[in-house]
Amino acid sequence: MVNRDSSVSIGAVDTQPGDRADPKLPADNTPRNTRHAPSVPVEDPDVVYPGGLSSEEWFERCPYDSLCRGTIPEPEEDDEDEPAGVDIRTATIEDVAEYAPTVPDVVAEPGGMGVVGMPTNFVLDIGPQEVSGEIFDVPVTVRFTPVSYLFHYGDGATQETSSPGTSWTDLAAAQFTATPTSHAYSSPGEFDAHVDVRYTAAASAGTGWFPVPGTLTLPTDVTTVRIVEVETALVERTCTEDPGGPGC
Repeated sequence: MVNRDSSVSIGAVDTQPGDRADPKLPADNTPRNTRHAPSVPVEDPDVVYPGGLSSEEWFERCPYDSLCRGTIPEPEEDDEDEPAGVDIRTATIEDVAEYAPTVPDVVAEPGGMGVVGMPTNFVLDIGPQEVSGEIFDVPVTVRFTPVSYLFHYGDGATQETSSPGTSWTDLAAAQFTATPTSHAYSSPGEFDAHVDVRYTAAASAGTGWFPVPGTLTLPTDVTTVRIVEVETALVERTCTEDPGGPGC
Protein backbone atom coordinates (compact mmCIF):
# COMPACT_ATOMS: atom_id res chain seq x y z
CA MET A 1 0.00 0.00 0.00
CA VAL A 2 1.30 3.45 -0.88
CA ASN A 3 0.93 6.31 1.53
CA ARG A 4 0.01 9.17 -0.78
CA ASP A 5 0.49 11.80 1.93
CA SER A 6 4.34 11.13 2.20
CA SER A 7 6.94 12.88 0.04
CA VAL A 8 10.71 12.37 -0.53
CA SER A 9 13.12 14.99 -1.84
CA ILE A 10 16.53 14.01 -3.23
CA GLY A 11 19.46 16.44 -2.98
CA ALA A 12 18.01 18.71 -0.30
CA VAL A 13 17.61 18.55 3.39
CA ASP A 14 14.65 20.12 5.02
CA THR A 15 15.55 21.07 8.54
CA GLN A 16 13.46 22.79 11.07
CA PRO A 17 14.58 24.64 14.20
CA GLY A 18 15.82 22.14 16.69
CA ASP A 19 16.71 19.54 14.05
CA ARG A 20 20.25 18.08 14.21
CA ALA A 21 22.74 19.71 11.82
CA ASP A 22 24.27 17.73 9.01
CA PRO A 23 27.66 16.49 10.38
CA LYS A 24 29.19 16.89 6.92
CA LEU A 25 28.62 20.68 6.94
CA PRO A 26 30.34 23.36 9.07
CA ALA A 27 28.76 24.40 12.34
CA ASP A 28 26.76 27.15 10.59
CA ASN A 29 25.51 24.64 7.99
CA THR A 30 27.07 26.72 5.21
CA PRO A 31 28.37 24.54 2.35
CA ARG A 32 32.16 24.42 2.45
CA ASN A 33 32.57 25.68 -1.14
CA THR A 34 30.51 28.83 -0.39
CA ARG A 35 32.53 30.07 2.70
CA HIS A 36 34.74 33.17 2.21
CA ALA A 37 38.49 32.92 2.93
CA PRO A 38 39.73 35.47 5.50
CA SER A 39 40.93 38.69 3.86
CA VAL A 40 44.72 39.38 3.93
CA PRO A 41 45.54 43.06 4.63
CA VAL A 42 47.58 44.64 1.85
CA GLU A 43 50.47 46.74 3.15
CA ASP A 44 50.31 50.32 1.93
CA PRO A 45 53.79 51.19 0.67
CA ASP A 46 53.15 54.89 1.39
CA VAL A 47 53.07 54.10 5.11
CA VAL A 48 56.77 53.26 5.03
CA TYR A 49 57.97 54.66 1.69
CA PRO A 50 56.19 57.96 0.99
CA GLY A 51 55.47 59.19 -2.48
CA GLY A 52 54.40 55.80 -3.79
CA LEU A 53 58.00 54.65 -4.09
CA SER A 54 59.16 51.11 -3.76
CA SER A 55 61.83 50.37 -1.18
CA GLU A 56 64.44 50.10 -3.95
CA GLU A 57 63.40 53.46 -5.41
CA TRP A 58 63.31 55.20 -2.04
CA PHE A 59 66.77 54.04 -0.95
CA GLU A 60 68.14 54.89 -4.40
CA ARG A 61 66.77 58.44 -4.48
CA CYS A 62 65.65 59.82 -1.16
CA PRO A 63 68.70 59.52 1.08
CA TYR A 64 70.57 61.86 -1.29
CA ASP A 65 67.69 64.02 -2.64
CA SER A 66 66.42 66.83 -0.40
CA LEU A 67 63.47 67.32 -2.78
CA CYS A 68 62.33 63.72 -2.46
CA ARG A 69 58.66 63.65 -1.42
CA GLY A 70 58.09 62.55 2.13
CA THR A 71 60.42 60.88 4.59
CA ILE A 72 60.48 57.60 6.41
CA PRO A 73 59.11 58.18 9.91
CA GLU A 74 61.78 58.27 12.57
CA PRO A 75 61.49 55.60 15.29
CA GLU A 76 59.93 56.87 18.46
CA GLU A 77 62.35 57.55 21.28
CA ASP A 78 61.75 56.55 24.86
CA ASP A 79 60.46 59.35 27.02
CA GLU A 80 62.83 58.44 29.80
CA ASP A 81 66.40 59.54 29.24
CA GLU A 82 69.07 57.09 30.26
CA PRO A 83 71.25 58.45 33.06
CA ALA A 84 74.44 60.03 31.76
CA GLY A 85 77.71 58.39 32.71
CA VAL A 86 79.85 60.08 35.34
CA ASP A 87 82.97 61.78 33.96
CA ILE A 88 85.54 61.96 36.75
CA ARG A 89 87.73 64.15 34.52
CA THR A 90 85.42 67.08 35.31
CA ALA A 91 86.56 67.04 38.95
CA THR A 92 88.32 70.07 40.43
CA ILE A 93 90.69 70.48 43.36
CA GLU A 94 87.70 70.91 45.71
CA ASP A 95 86.61 67.34 44.91
CA VAL A 96 89.91 65.87 46.16
CA ALA A 97 90.83 68.35 48.90
CA GLU A 98 89.65 65.97 51.62
CA TYR A 99 92.42 63.55 50.61
CA ALA A 100 95.20 66.14 51.01
CA PRO A 101 98.46 64.76 52.40
CA THR A 102 100.03 65.63 55.73
CA VAL A 103 102.58 68.42 55.41
CA PRO A 104 105.90 67.80 57.23
CA ASP A 105 107.39 70.27 59.70
CA VAL A 106 109.91 72.86 58.60
CA VAL A 107 113.40 72.49 60.08
CA ALA A 108 115.63 75.42 61.04
CA GLU A 109 119.41 75.04 60.90
CA PRO A 110 121.56 74.86 62.92
CA GLY A 111 119.58 72.84 65.45
CA GLY A 112 116.57 75.13 65.67
CA MET A 113 118.74 78.11 66.58
CA GLY A 114 120.31 81.07 64.85
CA VAL A 115 122.56 84.03 65.36
CA VAL A 116 121.51 87.62 64.95
CA GLY A 117 122.60 88.94 61.58
CA MET A 118 123.62 85.53 60.23
CA PRO A 119 121.61 83.22 57.94
CA THR A 120 119.36 80.62 59.55
CA ASN A 121 118.63 77.90 57.00
CA PHE A 122 115.07 76.55 56.63
CA VAL A 123 114.42 73.16 55.03
CA LEU A 124 111.24 71.23 54.26
CA ASP A 125 111.62 67.51 53.51
CA ILE A 126 108.74 67.09 51.06
CA GLY A 127 107.83 65.57 47.69
CA PRO A 128 104.88 64.16 45.68
CA GLN A 129 102.49 61.93 47.63
CA GLU A 130 99.81 59.51 46.42
CA VAL A 131 96.66 58.74 48.39
CA SER A 132 93.56 56.63 47.75
CA GLY A 133 90.17 58.29 47.51
CA GLU A 134 87.01 58.66 45.44
CA ILE A 135 85.78 61.09 42.81
CA PHE A 136 82.00 60.98 42.28
CA ASP A 137 81.97 57.58 44.05
CA VAL A 138 84.59 56.19 41.64
CA PRO A 139 87.72 54.81 43.39
CA VAL A 140 90.83 56.73 42.33
CA THR A 141 94.42 57.41 43.30
CA VAL A 142 95.21 61.09 43.80
CA ARG A 143 98.77 62.42 43.43
CA PHE A 144 99.57 65.69 45.20
CA THR A 145 102.69 67.51 44.00
CA PRO A 146 104.13 70.54 45.87
CA VAL A 147 104.97 73.35 43.44
CA SER A 148 105.73 76.41 45.58
CA TYR A 149 106.56 77.37 49.15
CA LEU A 150 105.80 80.58 51.03
CA PHE A 151 108.13 80.83 54.04
CA HIS A 152 106.92 82.82 57.05
CA TYR A 153 109.91 83.50 59.29
CA GLY A 154 107.96 84.75 62.28
CA ASP A 155 109.38 88.28 62.36
CA GLY A 156 107.10 89.62 59.63
CA ALA A 157 109.39 88.63 56.76
CA THR A 158 108.21 86.19 54.09
CA GLN A 159 109.72 84.64 50.99
CA GLU A 160 108.14 82.51 48.23
CA THR A 161 110.32 79.98 46.43
CA SER A 162 110.01 76.99 44.11
CA SER A 163 112.40 75.04 46.35
CA PRO A 164 111.61 73.49 49.74
CA GLY A 165 115.18 74.19 50.80
CA THR A 166 118.36 72.13 51.03
CA SER A 167 120.42 71.38 54.09
CA TRP A 168 123.95 72.72 54.40
CA THR A 169 125.18 69.15 54.50
CA ASP A 170 123.55 68.29 51.17
CA LEU A 171 124.91 71.52 49.73
CA ALA A 172 128.37 70.70 51.10
CA ALA A 173 128.35 74.22 52.50
CA ALA A 174 129.55 75.61 55.82
CA GLN A 175 127.09 76.64 58.51
CA PHE A 176 125.63 80.12 58.24
CA THR A 177 125.99 80.06 54.46
CA ALA A 178 123.11 81.90 52.77
CA THR A 179 120.69 79.72 50.78
CA PRO A 180 117.54 80.42 48.71
CA THR A 181 115.41 79.64 51.79
CA SER A 182 117.57 81.11 54.59
CA HIS A 183 116.77 84.20 56.61
CA ALA A 184 118.85 86.51 58.82
CA TYR A 185 117.11 87.86 61.92
CA SER A 186 117.90 91.38 63.08
CA SER A 187 117.19 90.85 66.76
CA PRO A 188 117.34 88.05 69.31
CA GLY A 189 114.26 86.20 70.51
CA GLU A 190 111.99 83.27 69.72
CA PHE A 191 110.16 83.30 66.41
CA ASP A 192 107.38 81.00 65.17
CA ALA A 193 108.12 80.04 61.59
CA HIS A 194 105.98 78.02 59.18
CA VAL A 195 105.58 77.39 55.46
CA ASP A 196 102.49 77.50 53.21
CA VAL A 197 102.84 74.71 50.66
CA ARG A 198 100.94 74.98 47.38
CA TYR A 199 99.98 71.69 45.72
CA THR A 200 98.68 70.66 42.33
CA ALA A 201 96.85 67.35 41.89
CA ALA A 202 96.36 64.58 39.34
CA ALA A 203 94.14 61.51 39.55
CA SER A 204 93.89 58.05 38.03
CA ALA A 205 91.13 55.44 38.02
CA GLY A 206 93.50 52.86 36.55
CA THR A 207 93.42 54.05 32.93
CA GLY A 208 95.99 56.86 33.10
CA TRP A 209 96.62 60.09 34.96
CA PHE A 210 94.65 63.27 34.28
CA PRO A 211 95.18 66.72 35.84
CA VAL A 212 92.78 68.06 38.43
CA PRO A 213 92.32 71.82 37.88
CA GLY A 214 93.16 74.20 40.72
CA THR A 215 95.72 74.38 43.52
CA LEU A 216 95.55 73.52 47.19
CA THR A 217 97.50 75.47 49.84
CA LEU A 218 98.34 73.75 53.13
CA PRO A 219 100.36 75.15 56.05
CA THR A 220 103.01 73.33 58.05
CA ASP A 221 102.91 73.27 61.80
CA VAL A 222 104.75 76.09 63.56
CA THR A 223 108.45 75.65 64.31
CA THR A 224 109.89 77.89 67.02
CA VAL A 225 113.36 79.27 66.26
CA ARG A 226 115.60 80.74 68.96
CA ILE A 227 117.86 83.54 67.80
CA VAL A 228 120.76 84.67 69.99
CA GLU A 229 123.38 87.36 69.93
CA VAL A 230 127.03 86.39 69.89
CA GLU A 231 129.72 88.75 71.16
CA THR A 232 133.20 88.51 69.73
CA ALA A 233 136.50 89.76 71.00
CA LEU A 234 139.96 89.97 69.60
CA VAL A 235 142.39 87.70 71.43
CA GLU A 236 146.04 87.15 71.14
CA ARG A 237 145.88 83.40 70.58
CA THR A 238 143.37 80.87 69.34
CA CYS A 239 141.57 78.44 71.62
CA THR A 240 143.74 75.68 70.25
CA GLU A 241 146.78 77.56 71.29
CA ASP A 242 145.28 78.75 74.58
CA PRO A 243 142.36 76.55 75.64
CA GLY A 244 141.91 78.61 78.80
CA GLY A 245 141.71 81.90 76.94
CA PRO A 246 138.60 84.17 76.79
CA GLY A 247 135.62 82.48 75.11
CA CYS A 248 137.35 79.08 74.98
